[in-house]
Amino acid sequence: MNSLARLPLVFHDQKAVVDTDPQGLATKLAQHFPVLEFAPRDARANPFLHRASTTKAGELTLTSGYTSPIHGCIGENPGVGAINICYAGGAAYTVDGHSHSIHGEAPLYFNPGFAYSYNTDHYNGLVLHVDLKRLQTTAATIGGVGISERRFAADLQRPQVLSLRGERQRELLGTLHRAFALLDAPGLEQQGELGLLQLDDLIYRILALALCPQLAQQSLSGHQRGDCSTRQRIFEELLEWIQANLRSPISLTQLEQRSGYSRRNLQLAFSQRFDCGPMQWIRRQRLDLARQQLLKPGPGDSVAGIAARFGFASLPAFSRDFHSVYGIRPSELLREGRRVHG
Repeated sequence: MNSLARLPLVFHDQKAVVDTDPQGLATKLAQHFPVLEFAPRDARANPFLHRASTTKAGELTLTSGYTSPIHGCIGENPGVGAINICYAGGAAYTVDGHSHSIHGEAPLYFNPGFAYSYNTDHYNGLVLHVDLKRLQTTAATIGGVGISERRFAADLQRPQVLSLRGERQRELLGTLHRAFALLDAPGLEQQGELGLLQLDDLIYRILALALCPQLAQQSLSGHQRGDCSTRQRIFEELLEWIQANLRSPISLTQLEQRSGYSRRNLQLAFSQRFDCGPMQWIRRQRLDLARQQLLKPGPGDSVAGIAARFGFASLPAFSRDFHSVYGIRPSELLREGRRVHG
């Protein structure tokens, strides 16, 4: 057995699954991504062996393992980026006639959903597939408020190999390895707490920083501009826009687009400021407007009409929420408003 096959895997080494049938393994892999070809490079000289373990980090599925020399071809996979990280050995990839190689000094290959062929030596590494849209959004979030996702499209729409030549890349790739090692925490996993660490967010952020080199300068310029005050101003402007549009449908996607905040950062900002999420806060504002209207009703106003005016599609849900917040039924408040304002 080759010495690389005996190297411990990054995570769940004790749970590793061994495959010696290449066609059976190809069938299993094809359930997860478009495998067009998968075969040993020289079955006579190197009996096929594949030893791997798989785990989850949020929506990410990561596989760590060893394979004897193989060659294969992966079909186009739009919207999904392939990340291949070499721990020992080496691999070569070909995309549209261009070759890319990974090894100990250049360990990471990124492919943005293009069809590619590959050849490996005895190889020990890790593979995962990322949502390219989420990766681009993560890069824009790191860049700062008002930074367009389109700025990072060029970096995330071309195959790349990341090397250890520069100090920044070396630090980022080292941090990525340590993040992967955190997935092997049996105690936290058994108690269901590993997911609370949101390691998928950390992995996306590291990958965004590593694959989008302009972020180093972008982050620096953000600090020079006084990014905290800019973020505060943008958040205040977002609140003003919400207040002005409470009678119209408002979605989280709109809030993301107007503010430049990611969905998670929106949740954090509203939680810190109002102790609730953005949609909960919007609902509170609409309830308050409805309360004011019930206290000063116009001719022909009804509870159902006022509820609909402020975006409440379900009258029972509106009445329940209203009573929960104000301790009085909206119909009772409407009667009081008519009595006072006749």
